Amino acid sequence: MTQQTEPDRLTEELQDTLTRLYGPLLASRDLWKLLGYASPAAYRQARARKRLPVAEFEIEGRRGRFALTQDVARWLAQQRLTPSSTDKPEGEPS
Repeated sequence: MTQQTEPDRLTEELQDTLTRLYGPLLASRDLWKLLGYASPAAYRQARARKRLPVAEFEIEGRRGRFALTQDVARWLAQQRLTPSSTDKPEGEPS
């Protein structure tokens, strides 16, 4: 049995939760919230500028655009585990 890394564990946990809530596909009506956009309009603007952090696709015979739940889970885990300037202890230089 292989030992999972922290990013792998977090990704798997997020994927399990998101799949239970939304299924294997996320529609853009849910995706904008999960990716942290302030509004559907902000999400559409990011799409138009090709700045979405996950790949979207269309499904023949279905309206709207979709992303894979596993891609969103992976991106969320990466965001959580990537150090940012706000993660530094007080008094430590930036």
